[in-house]
Amino acid sequence: MFYSRPPIEPFGWDLLALPEPNGSRNFDGLTSDMRPVDFRFSGGWLTVEVGPPHASPDGDDMEEVLSIQIAPFGVMDISPEQICDMLGLTVNGRRIAPGLLPAGARGFDWSGRTTFWRSTHMLESGADARVLVQKMVDAFPGAVLIQPEWGSHARMRCRQIKFLMSTDDLATVAVVYQKHVVDALLDAEEVSWEEFGNAFGYAIEFIRDDRAGEDVTGERPIYARTSALGLKYRTIHHRRYRVETRFPTADVRAQAITKTLLSILDEHFCRGLEIVDLNTGARLEDLPDAEDTQTYSRALRDACLAEPNRYLFVGVQGTGEKPVYFGARPAG
Repeated sequence: MFYSRPPIEPFGWDLLALPEPNGSRNFDGLTSDMRPVDFRFSGGWLTVEVGPPHASPDGDDMEEVLSIQIAPFGVMDISPEQICDMLGLTVNGRRIAPGLLPAGARGFDWSGRTTFWRSTHMLESGADARVLVQKMVDAFPGAVLIQPEWGSHARMRCRQIKFLMSTDDLATVAVVYQKHVVDALLDAEEVSWEEFGNAFGYAIEFIRDDRAGEDVTGERPIYARTSALGLKYRTIHHRRYRVETRFPTADVRAQAITKTLLSILDEHFCRGLEIVDLNTGARLEDLPDAEDTQTYSRALRDACLAEPNRYLFVGVQGTGEKPVYFGARPAG
């Protein structure tokens, strides 16, 4: 998914003062016609609620007028000035510049000058990740693989690798770079995260997105119950990885590189899930699942479809007397 300046129509509201922080995720505001406003930023989502004039901001008559994802999950910080700039709000008739977050804040560039891409994918546990990363390296002449290792105090050391191994959790595909800068990066005992981030003109981050030992299949919590019911199924072990990159929005070369990257991802992955009742084998249509927005590799699809009753993940819907145990498999 691309992130940059979000496409929000200006609200045109005038506030009496900048929104005031209220807890770790909320900001309170008051319009010049005395309407309370609640701004909430959490998990990359910005939500805005507004009430009638002179209403309580905690009242039941607050109405949600916006809920939009404006940044990747993991972005934690936003400033009142950035909120006003994105939503087209003024303070006492004065337009507000977005300003900058304090050093060390986990924020984002919502100016529109930078575009960020992030996608999350399911891959096989073996060579699948190595094959995908190699496709990226081969697509860009001169690209090299750099692997950082985190230390303490936001510092790291780096090495160059020839290929990704199944035990590797992350790697950076350096596409545009100056050789002497990368050489200095590799020779240094330690570098800061900022130095690492600034070493490349264009880089693709490939990062394992599940923790080692995490049950990505969802089988562990329901295994005893499904076994007691005699349900026959197998889940196929896999991993989640995310792909990230950022580039100056107006950079034509970076746009072309990103287009190539997306074509690689489109070729390697597919999407669409079939949700099946594990008890009856019937296909279910009314069980929404957030995982359906993710993609799985063609290799993982083929491995899952090679045998009947094999699923990417399983789960349970409902907690009453007749919960539905379901499995999710590639749509075919």
